[in-house]
Amino acid sequence: MSYGTFLKQKHEAPKNRYRKKKLWHWIGTHKWHLKIGVLGFSLFIAAASLALWWFWDKPLVTPLTDLSAFRFLQHPEANHGHNKVVYGFLPYWNLNDTVLQPELTHLSYFALTIGADGQVRLQEDGSIEPGFNKLRSEQLLDLINIAADQDTKFELVLSQFIADDIAAFLASETAQERLLETLDGVILAYPISGINIDIELNGSSNDRQRQQLVGFMTKLRQHLDSRYKNISISIDVYAGASKNNQLWDIPALAPVVDYIVVMAYDFHRRTSPQAGPVAPLFGGSELWDSDINEHLRRFLEQVPREKILLGVPFYGYEWQTENRSAQSATIPETGSAAKITRVKELLSKSEVLSVEQHWNEDALSPYLSYVEAGETFVLYYEDSRSLSYKLDYVNQLDLGGIAIWALGYEGDSRELWDVISRKLD
Repeated sequence: MSYGTFLKQKHEAPKNRYRKKKLWHWIGTHKWHLKIGVLGFSLFIAAASLALWWFWDKPLVTPLTDLSAFRFLQHPEANHGHNKVVYGFLPYWNLNDTVLQPELTHLSYFALTIGADGQVRLQEDGSIEPGFNKLRSEQLLDLINIAADQDTKFELVLSQFIADDIAAFLASETAQERLLETLDGVILAYPISGINIDIELNGSSNDRQRQQLVGFMTKLRQHLDSRYKNISISIDVYAGASKNNQLWDIPALAPVVDYIVVMAYDFHRRTSPQAGPVAPLFGGSELWDSDINEHLRRFLEQVPREKILLGVPFYGYEWQTENRSAQSATIPETGSAAKITRVKELLSKSEVLSVEQHWNEDALSPYLSYVEAGETFVLYYEDSRSLSYKLDYVNQLDLGGIAIWALGYEGDSRELWDVISRKLD
């Protein structure tokens, strides 16, 4: 230390002692005022916290992270949903009931039907095939224009559900070439940015058919890439395809497509012998055959996460049941699909129908029960809470996004879309 610095500190020391003495004297004199000030500030913080708690739209706390079933994730990304795909299937029968919401990134028209010979089916039971007929409608044209205005991509679904047609089409190079030629004409007529393939074989398949489907998808990929810019392709698969390939060879299809839509719904359906959730996140074989988490775990071993779109339902099922319990036995041939508008209708008649709202904690799914004309009914559906958990799941797995079946089933309600806006926008 220099001599000058020493003198400076020695000179300033008395001043510092005087300032400290003066400060303690001021504190002693104003001690009561300080106590009142601190108390007032504490009350203000408490009041502000209470106000925030009361008025804030609290996000639902996700139960996913701590679940043992979720521990297969090494490093959950939890990227809060930025740039996620919100893919909406628009069936031709819902054209008049659909309002395009701004959260939608992809509008996919369902569907043109593929015939056994590769031709787009134009006739059905002596009249114009409805999917083809509605493709030319003013209603769809208006929706396409709205989609363009809000930067929503327009896609087209090509579907095939008849087993004999599927077998004949996949086995024929000529039929596949014919479909590609037809597709060229459709792409010239409509602003199509993607093709979705929905070939569902509700029966047994074999290795040869799986290879044929991979071959067709590869041919479709090469055809589109060679002639057009930025036309994506996707394929729809059952959730169970993770465990049993069925018609889909998932590892072989993954490199060929941009997205694999996992149709993670219809775990219970109209014909189910017991009431149950349409799309249970958890519960597994202990409560029902399987759940979404069980299948997604396997998909992630075979498909890059950014290529997976989790299918979510905008509908439910209701059955006449023996009682109001969560898994009550159903009365045969009483099951029916239920739109969100049906749920709201029942809730509006709560007193008349003795409606009770329930929550299935295992599935993370709501359901309600009611009594009409002396008969008991149970209805499982999707609401903002159950959808919120599914979107948390998508974010934590860092999947590519979601695929909605189907636009129009939610009516004019924003309940589900508001959750999508918060979680994935």
